[in-house]
Amino acid sequence: MQEPFAPNFESLARYGVPAWFRDAKLGIFIHWGVYSVPAWGNEWYPRKMYRPQDPQDRPFYEHHCATWGHPGTFGYKDFIPRFTGERWDPEAWLDLFVAA
Repeated sequence: MQEPFAPNFESLARYGVPAWFRDAKLGIFIHWGVYSVPAWGNEWYPRKMYRPQDPQDRPFYEHHCATWGHPGTFGYKDFIPRFTGERWDPEAWLDLFVAA
């Protein structure tokens, strides 16, 4: 069985992009949740803020303590009432996605 391409640029240069790919639409997937209240690090914040013993997670714990207090006093559950979406602007998001 012959491979579709040889391992060189000349072989790849002969490849034509299929019409379905040129016509494909861009998909945007959004994660938006309570972790956007502290808005620090990433969506793993709720896990990492409780793990000071893990060297990779310690910066999350230290940031949380310095900004919000010890997780035993101000835990992830305390962010929930602050997740109101009051500054959510769907029109601005739409403009951004159209531009993308």
